[in-house]
Amino acid sequence: MATRTQRKQNPQLKERTLSDGRISFYLEYYLGRTQTPRLDSKGNPMYYTTEKMEGKPMYIVKHIRKQEDLKLYLIAKPRTPEERERNRETEILAENIRNQREQELLQSEKGFSLNINKYSNIFDYFTEYYINYTNIDKRNILLAINRFKSFVREKHPEQVIKKSAREIEAIEGAWKEKHSGVYGKHDINPNEFYTFFLKPGQFTELLVSDFVEYLVANSKGSGAATAYGRFRKIVKRAHKEGVLKNNPCDGVKSPTKQTEIVKDVLSPEEITTLIKTHYRGENPEIRRAFILSLFCGIRFCDVKELRYTNIDYSNAVLTFEQSKTKAHSKHSRVTIPLREDVLRIIGRPEDYGKTREDLIFAIPSHTMCLKSLRSWTKCAGIQKHITWHCGRHSFATNILTGGANIRVVADLLGHSGLAYVQTYTRAIDAAKAMAVASLPGIPE
Repeated sequence: MATRTQRKQNPQLKERTLSDGRISFYLEYYLGRTQTPRLDSKGNPMYYTTEKMEGKPMYIVKHIRKQEDLKLYLIAKPRTPEERERNRETEILAENIRNQREQELLQSEKGFSLNINKYSNIFDYFTEYYINYTNIDKRNILLAINRFKSFVREKHPEQVIKKSAREIEAIEGAWKEKHSGVYGKHDINPNEFYTFFLKPGQFTELLVSDFVEYLVANSKGSGAATAYGRFRKIVKRAHKEGVLKNNPCDGVKSPTKQTEIVKDVLSPEEITTLIKTHYRGENPEIRRAFILSLFCGIRFCDVKELRYTNIDYSNAVLTFEQSKTKAHSKHSRVTIPLREDVLRIIGRPEDYGKTREDLIFAIPSHTMCLKSLRSWTKCAGIQKHITWHCGRHSFATNILTGGANIRVVADLLGHSGLAYVQTYTRAIDAAKAMAVASLPGIPE
């Protein structure tokens, strides 16, 4: 009985050693071969002249191969049980991917004429989508991707591999260099320390449904609805471009936006306390900018772009185009009256050796401003979780409490409608109800 020849694996799982010492996995596909007649110097076909091939035409044979980098890495010389276990998990994942690719190849109608899906890992598509995204909500796109990564890392750890100690050290070093060496344990997104892998076929409606539940359980206010809205936008594009055969979001209901304002706000008394508080190493530019936000309700992205040309000193008004809405709304232009004390905080360009064209505030990144704000509120004895956007919420809540008309508040905040501002009024009504309910009961 003849021995059956074992079929050669296609694709083959191979390794290469990188310059940094890591071992990288890749797949090599054999896509067939081409042959063209070998010609002599006069352009005539050449023939074999010896042995069994005598009289047969000679050909130039070219074997066609294609490689796919899996972006999976081994530690060349693992020293600890954890590193050896990580290598084992990586090898298993790489072999599983190879098996999956082989099945896809065998089921292909074109046999070995393979057109490898560029996005065999859906996270690669997410990354490229974010890089090429140019709309003003790009930061929210990244937030949605990171929320999904956190969900996968927590609920589906089999799709995640922790990066090596060397890679993590490099990530931390790059972060410290970018942020002038100031490092805090909450500043680097923990997702940066992991490699994520999810095949398009694993991206199902059930997975998306679980993700929505995760968002609802781990979000406040409209956070779940906002993150899922951006996430669904990415998935819709992936389906349109053929990365996904079906859109797994189609059958999943979006989380409902919560109507109450859940962000902490500063009361007028707390604002006064904060302004009176100074601390060692404070940044006066950040201080002035946040005070302006408290008294004008301006977002961080707009505060950092304000120039002295935005100030009409004779009429005491501030006019600017909102960065968040100027690309798609006719209501992006906002005009805010300035009190004398607020004008004093802004100052005039000559007070700071600047010109009318210069920026009013020379403030660092949002991350650094947030760190300074946390130090400031802590020194002021304020226990609330105050972010920069809380300045905008505080402004709206306080002027509504003071009796301002809801239409006026909407105009000051730069909203074209009243729906969003009504969430502040509901929060105030709820606070009033709680205050009344806190009174002692009347004995019967």
